Amino acid sequence: MKTAITRHAPRNLGLGLGAAALASAVALLPVAAATTGTITTYVIPTANSQANGITKGPDGNVWFTEFNSSKIGKITPSGVITEYNVPTANSGPRNIAVGPDGLLWFTEFNSDKIAKSSTSGAMTEYNVPTANSGPRGISKGSDGNIWFTEFNTNKIAKITTGGTITEFNVPSANSGPRSIDLGPDGNLWFTEQGTSKVAKITTSGVITEFATPTANSVPARMTAGPDGNMWFTENGASKVGKIAPSNGAITEYAIPTASAFPVGITPGPDGNVWFTENTGNKIGRVTTAGVITEFAVPTSNSGPQNITTGADGNIWFTEQNAGNLARLAVAASAGKGSKGGTTTTTGTGGTGFGGADSSTGSNSLTTLLVVGVGLAAAILGTAGVTSRRRRRARP
Repeated sequence: MKTAITRHAPRNLGLGLGAAALASAVALLPVAAATTGTITTYVIPTANSQANGITKGPDGNVWFTEFNSSKIGKITPSGVITEYNVPTANSGPRNIAVGPDGLLWFTEFNSDKIAKSSTSGAMTEYNVPTANSGPRGISKGSDGNIWFTEFNTNKIAKITTGGTITEFNVPSANSGPRSIDLGPDGNLWFTEQGTSKVAKITTSGVITEFATPTANSVPARMTAGPDGNMWFTENGASKVGKIAPSNGAITEYAIPTASAFPVGITPGPDGNVWFTENTGNKIGRVTTAGVITEFAVPTSNSGPQNITTGADGNIWFTEQNAGNLARLAVAASAGKGSKGGTTTTTGTGGTGFGGADSSTGSNSLTTLLVVGVGLAAAILGTAGVTSRRRRRARP
């Protein structure tokens, strides 16, 4: 069922800005800057949903998973949300991706299943052969199959569009394979949370692993970047890194915010790479040269989780703690590394080693404009946005 977004008049949300001061602040901003870094928040109808995975759908909408409420959902570019129940209760939908068949494929972490859904919400589920596998990351492959990670059982697997599953063991024990994505070389690249490695697997199942330069980096999510490299986040080191598929050379960049706990990562529409800071409560942008700009999320302790670029050319992300979806406007004039936020550049290099890897509710809208090194600008909000402490799944 769909829930329309209702826009309300501006109101003071306790930031200490009077109407005159707010108008003055907005008046000082150039038009181009006002379109960069604007974050709009949409409340998911189901409370305590723990929004998690997110991806651009084949229908022009953005699709997402709700880990705690066992649903998947979609949001239109204008903010209309529709939710669909997963057939298995307490399934723990985790990550979601578009398959080669144009369907939405997602992992069910709690129920050890892989599922597919049409854009109208018709679903089919498939059991993973290994019990307690904890399927987590998922991506389409270059071979016409869908690939996924088995976080608990140290495996990478593929599933045909018809549901046949084949599993491959990761060489390193207790590797905790987490995220997976298709690389420009036709291989599937994945992160090993437990061993601080990133790895690749060919479509025939040959795995090569590469250690990150920083020990205990805890690699999280991975994506193909606009520069031909594979980019990834490091939970434990508060860094983002990139690895060259051609030779395994890894470069890391420290995030300005300490203990940022970066999670999701995606190529942006602007030629940069964008990522979430789960603990830092920010969205980060890194140029392919390593210049990082951060944007504060308006909802306190929102827990930004995963991130994608929508069909509308903006950045969309899930707020796990707050149960929200959010959109960050990306101006075409922003270029690579310009406009908004606070900017820092750092980098360390290293070379890895080769080895043997429907419900309804009322939505609220809040807009924050991030300018320069601080927040300041305009905020649109609605009544009924409350701060709630929620039990959350591990990012």
